[in-house]
Amino acid sequence: MPRILALLNLLLPALLPFAGGLARLIGTGHPLWAMQSIRTPVVPAPYAFSIWGPIFALALAWGFWQMLPAQRADPRLARLRGPAAGAFALMLLWMVVAQLTPNGWHLLAIILALLAAALMAFFRSIALPAEGAGWRWIARPLFGLLAGWVSAASIVNLSGAAATEGVTWGGTDPALVAMGLVLLAAWIGSAVLRRSRGDLWYAGALLWALFAVAVANVTLPAVAITAGLGMAMVAVAAWLGRARPRRAQEAGAGGM
Repeated sequence: MPRILALLNLLLPALLPFAGGLARLIGTGHPLWAMQSIRTPVVPAPYAFSIWGPIFALALAWGFWQMLPAQRADPRLARLRGPAAGAFALMLLWMVVAQLTPNGWHLLAIILALLAAALMAFFRSIALPAEGAGWRWIARPLFGLLAGWVSAASIVNLSGAAATEGVTWGGTDPALVAMGLVLLAAWIGSAVLRRSRGDLWYAGALLWALFAVAVANVTLPAVAITAGLGMAMVAVAAWLGRARPRRAQEAGAGGM
């Protein structure tokens, strides 16, 4: 089983770029960028989706790095390979299904499962000692960026699926719904940051998404301002998360 998981962590990331262009390769379905045509106020500006480039690159680097002879028997990697493989498999599933079917609740279910796997990998990665360049510049950035971006993407998918399925939110103004969803994303991110000692990779991905929501809503100032408030919530949570361990260390040193 450990060998199979190691191979999956190599093969699944290698399939991600091909899955992203599946519709073009097989000549049916619709490209992933067409998902952005469902323009609810929660959808970030299109440039924000370029974050998948670094995530894919880090996933490929992770796949090769964790297969190196020096890493194969590392017990830290053994704890990460399971949730990482699950996250990569769910990323592939979401991309394939998103290109072959209309948006809807099924895509939201997949991305929520992806969020669970990504957060599991993320929390495990930050709980392990980050010794060596591979941990600092591959594992930590990969799982932090992935968990942070998918935290925001889950809310975007909720909004898009609801719009596709004809949910009217009880007739509530779409801008007001968007404001509530943006604050929900910021609240989720803040909760994660409190538990993760203010991880900067996670915070960076979430701030990137919220800023792009503000940019996309220049004509809806209330939503843009709410996105800015969400960014402030995330930034404060990251600062408090990073400050708490330092205060604990200083208190311990003072007690000595």
